[in-house]
Amino acid sequence: MRRARLLLSARDPAGAAQVRAVLPALRASRRFTMRLVASEPALEMLDAAGESPVAFALPDGATHVAAEASAAPLLAAAVRLVRAHEPDALLVGVSSLGLGLDEALLAAAGDRPTFALQDYPGDANAIGGAYAGLYFVRDEAAARLTQSRFGARARPVGSLRHAAYAALDVPALRATTRKRLAVRDGRPVVGFFAQPAAIPGQSDAFEHLVAAVTEVAPGALVVLREHPKSPEHAQARLAVLRAAGVEAYDTSHAEHAEPWLAACDVVTTCFSHTSMDYAFLSAQSESPLGAVVFLLSAPATRSFMRAAGLAAPDGVETGLGLCAGSPAEVARLLRTALGEDARRAYHAASRRLPARADIDAIVRTVAEAGEARVRRVTAHT
Repeated sequence: MRRARLLLSARDPAGAAQVRAVLPALRASRRFTMRLVASEPALEMLDAAGESPVAFALPDGATHVAAEASAAPLLAAAVRLVRAHEPDALLVGVSSLGLGLDEALLAAAGDRPTFALQDYPGDANAIGGAYAGLYFVRDEAAARLTQSRFGARARPVGSLRHAAYAALDVPALRATTRKRLAVRDGRPVVGFFAQPAAIPGQSDAFEHLVAAVTEVAPGALVVLREHPKSPEHAQARLAVLRAAGVEAYDTSHAEHAEPWLAACDVVTTCFSHTSMDYAFLSAQSESPLGAVVFLLSAPATRSFMRAAGLAAPDGVETGLGLCAGSPAEVARLLRTALGEDARRAYHAASRRLPARADIDAIVRTVAEAGEARVRRVTAHT
C-alpha cells in the first residue's frame, strides 16, 4: 500500500509557526509524502526556515479576499491544487482576517479528511461553512469555545508553536538582547507589537501608549515591531516617538520576535497573540520577565475585537494581561505593569500554561485518517 499523501498550507505568520512546529515530527514518522503550500507572508517565513513551500497566489498577485462574495477565484485555484496533488488528508493553518489559501483548501477538499492548527483560542474561518473536520487547539477552554462558536470538533494538544521554547535559556536571551539594546540597569523597556493594518484603532492606541510612556516612564526605551503584513507602518510610528522625545528601537525586520519580547519589561499590543509568546517565554523563566498591557483604548479596536467574537484578549481571564479601555487607563496600567507585584503575578499565571505540546497525537491522528482513505481508494480501484 502506498504512503498517504498530505497537503499542508499556511498563509499568515501564526499559521507558518504552527506548521513549522509539526513538520519535523510529520517527516520523522515516514507515514506521509508531503507537499507544503503557502502564500505571503507565511511563504517568506517558511522559505527562511528552509522549508521550500510551493508559492500560492492568484493570477493578479492577490493571496486573499475580504469576503465570500469574491472567493470564486480562490476556490478555483484551490481545486486545481487538490487535483494536482491528490492528497489523502489536508492540514491547514487558521487565519481570521479575510479568506485565503487555508479556507479555500478546506472548501475544495471534497471527501478528504481535513485538520486545522488553531493558534488563537476559539478561532476558525471558512468558506461556505466548510470548517476543518478537526481542530487541534491549545486547551479544553479553546476546544469548548471552538465547538460552541462553529460546531466544529476540537482536540486539546497544547501550544504547538511554543513547544520549542522548552529548549530556550530565556534569562540568557533576555540579558543578551538587553545588552544589544544598551539598556542600563533600571531603565524600562516597553514593547509595542502591532497587528495587521486592517485592525482599526491601532494608530490611536499607539499614540495613547506614547503619551503614557512620556508621563509614567519618560526614560523608557520603546521596542517597536510592526506586523509582517504591514512593515511599512514602522516609519510613521517612529516619527510619533521622535516627536514625543521617546527613544525607540525598530525590530520590524528582524526574523524572530522572541529576543525582543524577552527583553521587554512590559509588552503592549491591541490584542495580538504575540502576548502569548511573551507568556510562554515567561513560563520558561525561573524569574519574572514583566507583564502585558492590552491597548483597547480606541473604540474602533474594541468594536472590531468584539465583532470577531472575542470578549477579551486571550489570557486576560487567567491573569495574563491588563486591559486598558481608555486613554487614561493606558498610563495607569503601564505604571502598574512596571511594578514588581504585577511582574510576579504575571509570572505565576504564565507558569500555569500547558507545559508541553502533544505533537505526536497530531501526527498519529492525521496519519490514521490519511491511511484509512488510502485503503478506501485502493479498495475501489
